Amino acid sequence: MKIETTEIRELPIAHKVELLEIISEAIFHETDSLQSPAWHEDVLKIREAELNDESQWLSLDELRKSLRS
Repeated sequence: MKIETTEIRELPIAHKVELLEIISEAIFHETDSLQSPAWHEDVLKIREAELNDESQWLSLDELRKSLRS
């Protein structure tokens, strides 16, 4: 089954959302065969290191000040 992009563009937004939900559900049930790209693990490791680096943390007051600026 091949769906042309132009066909999707012509759908009402409600139908596009429904199509997205159907596709997401189908992918969710096939996660066992879904492989993350190799770079994804590197990104996760970097983010974990950033989270564990307490020198990067802000206090609640610092956060509030940064949001006001």
